[in-house]
Amino acid sequence: MNSPRKTSRIGQLVQHFSQLIDQAELAQGARLPSIRAAAKAFEVSTFTVVQAYDRLVALGYVEVRKGAGFFVARTSPSLEQQRSTAPLADVYWLLDDGFHPAADALQPGGGGVPESWLDEAGLHLALRSLGRGSGRIADYGEPRGVLALRQWLQRHLGERGVPAQSEHIVLTHGASQALNMVINTLLQPGDCVLVDDPGYINLLANLRDHKVKIVGVPWTPQGPDVAKLDELLVRHRPKAFFTNPWLQNPTGASYSPAVAHRVLQLADTHDCWIVEDDVHGQLAQNHQPPLAALDNLQRVIYIGSLSKDMAPSLRVGFVTAEPAVAEALLHYKMTTGLYSSQLCEQLTLQMLNDGNQRKRYQKLRDRLLQAQVFARQQLQRIGWHCWAPIAPAPYLWIGSDQDGFDPVALTRAGLKQNILLSPGCIFRPDLEAAPWLRFNAALSEDPAVWCFLAESQGLKPSTP
Repeated sequence: MNSPRKTSRIGQLVQHFSQLIDQAELAQGARLPSIRAAAKAFEVSTFTVVQAYDRLVALGYVEVRKGAGFFVARTSPSLEQQRSTAPLADVYWLLDDGFHPAADALQPGGGGVPESWLDEAGLHLALRSLGRGSGRIADYGEPRGVLALRQWLQRHLGERGVPAQSEHIVLTHGASQALNMVINTLLQPGDCVLVDDPGYINLLANLRDHKVKIVGVPWTPQGPDVAKLDELLVRHRPKAFFTNPWLQNPTGASYSPAVAHRVLQLADTHDCWIVEDDVHGQLAQNHQPPLAALDNLQRVIYIGSLSKDMAPSLRVGFVTAEPAVAEALLHYKMTTGLYSSQLCEQLTLQMLNDGNQRKRYQKLRDRLLQAQVFARQQLQRIGWHCWAPIAPAPYLWIGSDQDGFDPVALTRAGLKQNILLSPGCIFRPDLEAAPWLRFNAALSEDPAVWCFLAESQGLKPSTP
């Protein structure tokens, strides 16, 4: 099981068995080693083998026979066609590398910002201030989260036009937990949902795990294609549309005002919930109101983050909705995870109240815009193009006009040089092939990145 660089053990097992099946070294109907035998042979835990086998089942390589074990699937023509358009085993392997990068890897396909751009000093100051205080921080705290932080959020959201009340705001362990709470509260296996296409990797994985039907809504540089959205709402009658309207991950694009209004009109007409993921709302430049403000929190369930662009280690997110939905979300939070971290919430509140918050976000906006200008200039120089207008986001959705351009093959070549890219297919609902990559302007300053991309175009490398 050779790989070009250190990947997760789950990813290595998936790659190993999928290659054996693709090369017919494991025939259709052949039995895979038992979980215990595979764990012993590959010197991994049985949990790792179970996860790898489950992933092979999800990819269509393997089927489960109750009481008998795991067997090579009798492959259908439709699955063969799907594999021909997107090498799915490679895609999952690339996903594993994205979440488990080598310490010295360059990560122009990553999702964050450089550590040096985060407010480490502000976090240390908050820790010292909290340590000098006399308030209680050792107990569980409040089910909804620290009241003073929810009151801060009520004021902040009110400034953006969102009529959220503190008693209807639920603090969470990051925005990812908020998304999970909404999925498990709102949906049943078999329900249909719409998502951005391309969209957020973790959301797509979470929805797949929940066994719902996922339908992608194609994006334009101004947000979702509203004509296609109308068509999909009529055809599928989905229960919800999960969307990331502002500085979207992976494209960096945002809704235009016209698209925002039309999406809400269509949701109302077709009785569909809107789940608005607004984790980068603090960075948006044009002060366009969130969907939740335009909707008055009637049909929109609004999710945000307080720590992502300030100190991600704090992991403090939130969700708010109309009262009945907010209560249902709180119930799910308490039955599955009890309380969120009062300590992290108090630290977040300290940072928000230290007087530097607006300067902190303005500095980050400026750095992101500078990084985007630099990255766009270099991409233009080597013949690449950007899909969406410039914005204070880490992400660019980039492509090449080169004949035969293959983002997955380019990503595999990058891994051999310890450069981690993110091919567009991993951001699509069914992992369909896409002639794009997510590129992080904030993580692309190293000349080695630009040398690699120039060489991929057959150009002579030059130092940016």
